[in-house]
Amino acid sequence: MFIKKLQVFNYKSYLNSGLMEFSPGINIIVGRNNAGKTSLLEVLTLNFENHPHRSLKTLPNKLSSIQGESKIEITLHIEKEELRSFIKSLSLIGIPRAATENYYFFANKYEDDPDAYHDQYMSAIDESVRYAVRKFNDFLENPDFIQTSLSLQPNIKMNNRSLIKLLNFESYKQAFEKVFYKIKYDDSDQIVIEETTYSDDDCIVQEPFVNYGGKIQQSIGYKLFDKFQNRIYRFQAERLNIGICKCENKADINLKSNAYNLAEVLFILQGKIPGIFAHINKLVSDVLPEIKWISVVMRDDTNLEILVWNTDNLHRNDLSLPLSSCGSGVSQVLAILYILVSSEEPRTLIIDEPQSFLHPGATKKLIETLKQFPQHQYIIATHSPEIIASANPSNIVKLQYQDCETTASVINTKGIKSQNEILAELGVRLSDVFGADSILWVEGQTEEKCFPIILEKVATITLMGIKILSVNSTDALLDGKRSDLVFDIYKKLTTGATLFPPAIGFIFDRESKTETKIKELEKRGVTFLRLPMYENYLLDPEAISVTINQEATWLEIHISITQVQEYLDKIKQEKSYLLQGVKREEVSDNDWLSKIHGAKILESIFKELCDNKLEFRKTKHSYKLTEWLVENKPDFLSDLAEELGNTLNKSQ
Repeated sequence: MFIKKLQVFNYKSYLNSGLMEFSPGINIIVGRNNAGKTSLLEVLTLNFENHPHRSLKTLPNKLSSIQGESKIEITLHIEKEELRSFIKSLSLIGIPRAATENYYFFANKYEDDPDAYHDQYMSAIDESVRYAVRKFNDFLENPDFIQTSLSLQPNIKMNNRSLIKLLNFESYKQAFEKVFYKIKYDDSDQIVIEETTYSDDDCIVQEPFVNYGGKIQQSIGYKLFDKFQNRIYRFQAERLNIGICKCENKADINLKSNAYNLAEVLFILQGKIPGIFAHINKLVSDVLPEIKWISVVMRDDTNLEILVWNTDNLHRNDLSLPLSSCGSGVSQVLAILYILVSSEEPRTLIIDEPQSFLHPGATKKLIETLKQFPQHQYIIATHSPEIIASANPSNIVKLQYQDCETTASVINTKGIKSQNEILAELGVRLSDVFGADSILWVEGQTEEKCFPIILEKVATITLMGIKILSVNSTDALLDGKRSDLVFDIYKKLTTGATLFPPAIGFIFDRESKTETKIKELEKRGVTFLRLPMYENYLLDPEAISVTINQEATWLEIHISITQVQEYLDKIKQEKSYLLQGVKREEVSDNDWLSKIHGAKILESIFKELCDNKLEFRKTKHSYKLTEWLVENKPDFLSDLAEELGNTLNKSQ
């Protein structure tokens, strides 16, 4: 039994969340801070308070009052085998009386003849109950699962329609009356009616079925719902003070929902089922390798305390530490692992921001441990891309807060997998793009490092929420048969439900690309630098001389600005280092920068002026050149800053 669908109405930041779908396995909830993740986890426990949504929509003025209370619509998925097992676990259970047309017909037809009326009336009731049992047996034999939708109000209150659904899962028509009949499983594995029989003069006398007035909460469906609600555990993103508790029940190994009796259940397990206790210890060490063992000791007649051993020498009890003295994540991990290992039936585990109480390595190991127990349903709220990547979730729900209201959308995990493949093509990870408002894809690592400082300090554009990332290989993406992939990437990453930013732009070098190809790709959303490559913008003699002198400290005489300028003039005069396919007669002084290979020129300057002892490296020296220009001659980069700013504006 697990939560299949959920919709939240009029609760905190939710006015109408939209339909959210969940599945077995790991479900991930993502969203920015204050997007409503914690509120969603609260209602997923099914036990929530009335906190109506407050905004201009519900309170248009100060004299307004909020109408209606909070509620959720939830769909539970129940396997028939699980329902059958649950019924068998009850010795005697109540089944609601069936309401048939005959039942109502006889009540009117024989009212003039009280005796005949009574006999026929009771016969109709008997047949009605038998009819209900037959229908319920047929319903249970059908292999299909059940998906029952319920409306829940604060403090697990249900409306009448939901209560009716829980009486018999709509397997037959029924009267909404608090009248039930006792039923049980017989030797043939069928549900039968509990009849009253007695011996009268050596004859077996069978009386009509005895009904009893009960509460709907005593019906099969409600008992199952109540059991499921108690199976839900919510682990909040806060330190649990659960290292010590009183010893109250030495037989119960059920962990309370707030885990306050963790020491007690571990103590019982340690003594009665040491194999399971040892398994928990192993998993604790897997997630937190620094912990070698967990034990529970009796401090006095009433108090139990959990001890943590950070040493393999378990003979040195003086080196153990109380759980309350350990890191905040140990308590959480221990409680989660206890549920995983000790539960004999599937549960729903709600975990809030595991990365807030565990370091990244331990968080990943915890997620891998959860995967070892696929019988449980996991609902994890996180803003960590590492958790999403390691969880390989079966379902992702994305929350967005806008105009004082949280809405939810379900992200297709197959789409996420294909988007991850796209990211692999780009040479980046989910963590690189997760949480950005917009992304500017650039040529390489040099541009990734340099463009942000140009935008912020020269173009004075604040990169609030904007990430600049380099692709893996622009040649593979932009040239030949794979050039269409750029457009596909742009389309897939900017449309539909996605973890990625809604606005993305591309700006690449135009080196070695024909004008025809450039125009074709520009139509698909790609922008190209005005000059062939980024290094063409960095050919300033003063910046080059300063960078060389800072790096080549062994030079007895510093490289002067004049030396660099003369070297550049020589290249310009000789028309050397031209781009492939460019003829010398096509180059003029006015367009020289647009015809040369700037990176090769810088390589040549570094080698020639330093006697081949200094090698130009783009990621290092282009960044140093950029830093100096930004701080000392920002106008030299103003044209490039304008190009980058225009690209961002276009992408947004």
